[in-house]
Amino acid sequence: VKGDLYIRENDGDIDAEDGTTVDVQVVTDPDSVSISQIILPLPGYNIQYPPNDVGELYTKMLRDDGIEMSKNNKIPESTAKGSYRKLFQRATNLKWDIVGGKENKDQLDSTADQMVSAARLTFELESGCYATMMLRELMLSTMSRGCKVNQKTMST
Repeated sequence: VKGDLYIRENDGDIDAEDGTTVDVQVVTDPDSVSISQIILPLPGYNIQYPPNDVGELYTKMLRDDGIEMSKNNKIPESTAKGSYRKLFQRATNLKWDIVGGKENKDQLDSTADQMVSAARLTFELESGCYATMMLRELMLSTMSRGCKVNQKTMST
């Protein structure tokens, strides 16, 4: 969306450990930026907010809560430097395995949409990403699909 914030693919980390400012760009042509480049600010005194409706929402929420981000603020929570997080983060080295007896593995047919009772997942995420969020997203889509199947079964 025009006005969103992004970093170029080859800019590396979005959290500069050494305190240097990350080269944040503003989307002017949405077709020239991939969604994987879009970032959102974590509130702080040293970050740039998007110059669009999202940025206005950040500003309004902080103002409504009486929060003014400043290095010299007396409220410790208001002295955060701030940071950025990617809107979407892709997991790497994703592997999965069915947990249980051999009979479960033998029953899976690649042509059918099979359900398993337990699986073990391993994957890697960048710093600042939460595995519980990824698992929640996986379970939501799996559970949603399961609910639709159950609704069809119940209605027939």
